[in-house]
Amino acid sequence: MENTDWISLAALVLTSLLMLRVISLNKRVNDLQSQLERIDSRSAMDGGFIKTGIAAPTPQFVQNMDLMPDLENRLRLLLAEGKKIQAIKVLREARDLSLKDAKNYIDDMERGK
Repeated sequence: MENTDWISLAALVLTSLLMLRVISLNKRVNDLQSQLERIDSRSAMDGGFIKTGIAAPTPQFVQNMDLMPDLENRLRLLLAEGKKIQAIKVLREARDLSLKDAKNYIDDMERGK
């Protein structure tokens, strides 16, 4: 056998191995996709979210939130201008909070707590 024959044979074997790997990865992707669809259909039946039966506690950083002075001043200024929704939005973006947690914090701020 000549060198070109050996190279051709090696290329054929390598191509076959790669094709087997691609087929196995494709099967894995299909399995994961079907699992995702099952989870998605279950969450849609539960009202759009997966129920755990456990109420999530308020995160610790929300309970003891030490705002940077400039952020707190900005929030107080927005509240003084009657822009409560804008203050909630600014707080949510600055601290990556849920809408509920940000609203509760702004409400407490309004009450002077």
